[in-house]
Amino acid sequence: MSMLKKKEPIHICFVTREYAHSQLGKTGGIGVFLKQFTNVLKAHRFTITVFTFGSKPIRFDDAGVSVVKIRDLSGFTEWIKAPLRRYNVPGYISIKILLDYLNRFYISMRLSVFVWRQQFDLLEFHDYGGDAPFFIGKLPKVIRCHGSAVTLHQFMGYTKRITDTIFERILFKRFPKNVIAVSQYSAQITQEAFQLHTQPKVIYNGVAVPKTDQDEGKGYDAPPTLKHSVFYFGSLRERKGINIACDVFNTLVKQFPDASFHVMGPNNNRHWETVARPLLSADALKQTTYYGAIANDHIASYLKQAHVVLFPSYGENFSIALLEVMALGKVVVTSNIPAFNELIKDGENGLMAQSPTDYFDQITKVFKKELPVEAISKQALHTINSQFEWQSIIQDHINYYYSLLPTGPKPKAL
Repeated sequence: MSMLKKKEPIHICFVTREYAHSQLGKTGGIGVFLKQFTNVLKAHRFTITVFTFGSKPIRFDDAGVSVVKIRDLSGFTEWIKAPLRRYNVPGYISIKILLDYLNRFYISMRLSVFVWRQQFDLLEFHDYGGDAPFFIGKLPKVIRCHGSAVTLHQFMGYTKRITDTIFERILFKRFPKNVIAVSQYSAQITQEAFQLHTQPKVIYNGVAVPKTDQDEGKGYDAPPTLKHSVFYFGSLRERKGINIACDVFNTLVKQFPDASFHVMGPNNNRHWETVARPLLSADALKQTTYYGAIANDHIASYLKQAHVVLFPSYGENFSIALLEVMALGKVVVTSNIPAFNELIKDGENGLMAQSPTDYFDQITKVFKKELPVEAISKQALHTINSQFEWQSIIQDHINYYYSLLPTGPKPKAL
């Protein structure tokens, strides 16, 4: 077999539960990241396969990215779990762990055979869920830390997902060597949570920068911006801050009767109907629109209308959504948390808040033009262009991948 030289293209396989494509349904930040990332890698002579799983198999080519979705055992396991969960059968958690083990073992074995047949150079997992922790193969393996159930619970107060944490710990125990973190904070908490001997390599996420109205010399509040509009962009759950956003808008609409509240994101466990929506006052509710989860291709067209975008999260590893909003030159008001502090300089490229009162004050200053909104907007866009636009950070990824390649013949996958 010929030597794998540094300048030769890499064939890489991404193992994921998410990938942003209409044939794969709704996706979150991991899927959006992977879609954009693979698009950039293609231009650098990478051959890319996305390996995913679910109840319905499908294979297709996504503009040069090979997408393979296998049928896993989730349909079968859910058929067993559903009645046990519905009738609160004693021992349900133990049964669920066993069934989830069977599904992950099945996915791992299917992946092992697939990788052996395809002879990939590299394999990359994401940390969340520990989906294929029993994979068998000798090729270099990377774990990218978007945010695991372990760290979300331990450091950010999310409800503990017992089965996910079990398999995440197995994944990191088996493959602890090559770990990428998406922020300094992510590296710190991942090393602590999984007791890694070395801190993960920090390589920030990137984002595609669309054309904005600034490119045409228009002012910040020129159309399509809706005057006095407040946008929330992210999953609808308490830890993401949707409840705070609702409380803030209740106060805001009293001072700005024409203000509007626009909510975009997946409705996690019907949080909108059962928790968030009832928090809104009658006046606030009249001015509120919930759009649901927006397809990735249409997100920018909605966000371009925002006057202010809120990110009141209690904890993040990093935020692709925040990058996407700043890439549009929009003024953001975020919570004062470690991951956001790596990106936001308060008053320069965005605004920060520590309480509902702070959010109200910051938004009021933006609406009344008591802050240099144009300068903040331009600096937000500059931050993305200079530090987080894909072309400015892709070389870090490429150099890291090449550093993992063997200098001799390609090893067999099994």
